[in-house]
Amino acid sequence: MNEFKDITRDIVKHRIFKKTRQIWHHHQSVFHHSLAVAYLSYKIAKKIGLDYRSAARAGLLHDFFLYDWRAPRKKKFFEKHGFTHAREAHKNAVEHFSLNPVEEDAILKHMFPLNIKPPSYAVSWIVTLADKYISIAEYLRRTSDAFKVLKREKAKHMRP
Repeated sequence: MNEFKDITRDIVKHRIFKKTRQIWHHHQSVFHHSLAVAYLSYKIAKKIGLDYRSAARAGLLHDFFLYDWRAPRKKKFFEKHGFTHAREAHKNAVEHFSLNPVEEDAILKHMFPLNIKPPSYAVSWIVTLADKYISIAEYLRRTSDAFKVLKREKAKHMRP
């Protein structure tokens, strides 16, 4: 864990990146979602002998957009968040951090297949799949929490 913290410290401590703590993702902030994706990507890449440094950093920056994507906006279908936020995250990432080609590719292509070009590197695939896995886990956790609340409410109403 110390190695992961050393690799990602400059990003986590960055004043602009800290703004992701106030932006909601699925079940938590973009910051916490990105941290989970970064750590899972780091662990997988390290386990199979790939560039775990790039995996961790790209995982942390993959959703570095700085807006509330849930706010209603009139946009054409291909201008919606799912299709555009990878480019926005990349733009912000290169503006504030020095990235290598693997990190850039992972950030730009993590929304494959919504982004038509598939990832070019194994590490990019790891970040893409880690993001999908974490997003699904967040959704299922939220759904599970909702079912627990419904079950408690139902039980309250069924009491004599």
